[in-house]
Amino acid sequence: MDTGEIKLKAAEEATLRLRGIYQKYGYKKFRMGRFEEYSLYAANADFLKGDKVITFTDLDGRLLAMKPDVTLSIIKNSRATKENGEKFYYIENVYREDKESNNFREVSQMGLEFIGNVDDYGLTEVLSLAARTLAEIDDEYILEISNMEFVTELLGSMNLSYDNYVHMLALIRQKNTDGIRKIGKQCGLREEQIEVLAQIPGLYGDVDDTIKRARKLVVNTPMADALDQLRDVLKAMNEMDEGRRIQLDLSIVNDIDYYNGIIFRGFIKGVSSNVLSGGQYDRAMKIFGRHVGAVGFALYLDELGRLEREKQEFDVDVLLIYEEGMKPYQVAQAVAGLRKQGYSVRADICEPEGLKYKEKYVVCETLSGDFSAINADRKTGKEEA
Repeated sequence: MDTGEIKLKAAEEATLRLRGIYQKYGYKKFRMGRFEEYSLYAANADFLKGDKVITFTDLDGRLLAMKPDVTLSIIKNSRATKENGEKFYYIENVYREDKESNNFREVSQMGLEFIGNVDDYGLTEVLSLAARTLAEIDDEYILEISNMEFVTELLGSMNLSYDNYVHMLALIRQKNTDGIRKIGKQCGLREEQIEVLAQIPGLYGDVDDTIKRARKLVVNTPMADALDQLRDVLKAMNEMDEGRRIQLDLSIVNDIDYYNGIIFRGFIKGVSSNVLSGGQYDRAMKIFGRHVGAVGFALYLDELGRLEREKQEFDVDVLLIYEEGMKPYQVAQAVAGLRKQGYSVRADICEPEGLKYKEKYVVCETLSGDFSAINADRKTGKEEA
């Protein structure tokens, strides 16, 4: 029987392969406790995806939190310097607010962090590992990359107030060109400045074409440098054979208090939101008094598991029904025979409610005295007449 092939590779199997890949590049497993002092998250709430955290008072009186983020814990516990960088990977569960259900939920994620002297090769390595990570999940992934400095340097040249600066960043992130023009006029920007900003949301797509169009909007050296860095890093990714499914999107910007430079996010078919996100967070390191570079990414395993369950049409190939009281070796013979043919098998005395299977078999005795299985109607669960 042709059992078919699920295109999306199992997330659990992928994590095992990825651990080996990360280790080959010198990344070590980071292990963290389930709890952190609440003050770590309270002081850096903007870094988190939600503003709610599960807290409790420990026996010694300290206010602790169920960790909602891994990167903050790594920043806190890392001893990296520019001379002695540290490379970590992790597989952890975090506890975050689910805004759809208005409840907390446990979220599984895998990722890696490089803290130290993060040069352009270091960025290339992390980006290449992000691409490799997505490829282990689905061959038809897309990795979108940006350089925040292109937009922040452009806005910095326009002498906007802080509030208008942040508002304009949000509109660029939302690709809201009408909003950009409206706020630009309210801020007193010149018409040519407004039109340059209005073109930013359209700077996405093929790498070479996007960089070519972006160069026409450059107004200062830092903007040109940002594009040059993207060009050099993406060229290096091609050398590592990880540049095939890359797109640029220069409208991608993160919180300017924590992030800087190159940022990115990854997508796979069947999931509307990104399943991977990452980038440079040198500014976050400075908040902790650490003058080193940092870059990393997280892969959201829960999203992959949900998609995998949706894609899997059947829970099992064969439902094997046997009579209560049969000898265990009799059932084992039938199960073994089906397993040798490559089937996945669930053996039970009755049909479980809600189970999705391709075919149903029942155990019977053969002429030779062995116990085997005979086929019943496919999917319906009704035996043949």
